[in-house]
Amino acid sequence: MPVYLSQQFLEFPHGDILCHRFDFSIQGNQFLVLFSTIDVDDAVYHDFRSEEVGFKLPTNSYDVKFDRVENFDSGDFYKPPSKEQCGNGRAFVNDLADALETIIALHCNTYKAKAYFAVAESQKLKRFYDRILQTDLDHILCEATTDLGEEGKGYAFKTRYF
Repeated sequence: MPVYLSQQFLEFPHGDILCHRFDFSIQGNQFLVLFSTIDVDDAVYHDFRSEEVGFKLPTNSYDVKFDRVENFDSGDFYKPPSKEQCGNGRAFVNDLADALETIIALHCNTYKAKAYFAVAESQKLKRFYDRILQTDLDHILCEATTDLGEEGKGYAFKTRYF
């Protein structure tokens, strides 16, 4: 069962971009989810990102990523866990999926997010994201676009606030 370590989103600037962080734990494994606003004021960047996702990104659009806290702290992003750190089978994977869904729903409701963009860093993570998308996410998403980018590992999501 996920343990939500954050009670609310930690907001912090990263250059000119506002980010939100939420920490959680599953079976003693510490994770975080990062949401960073997509800059819609820079016309060239905004056009590039909108073309990338296939629709004009509105304000309140976010890049979303999650990782292990130890990877984030060390700067070794998306490093796979050691065998000892791997979760306990299907229950771990289901808890991870539930936690991500809960945190994204909370973020969406808190910030009235209109769209999200995510990229799976590996084929294994892509399979995990694809599996999550097979569940009923109508309370968060109204449209999902998959297989974006050169390697087909990108996802764009419109929320009910779009």
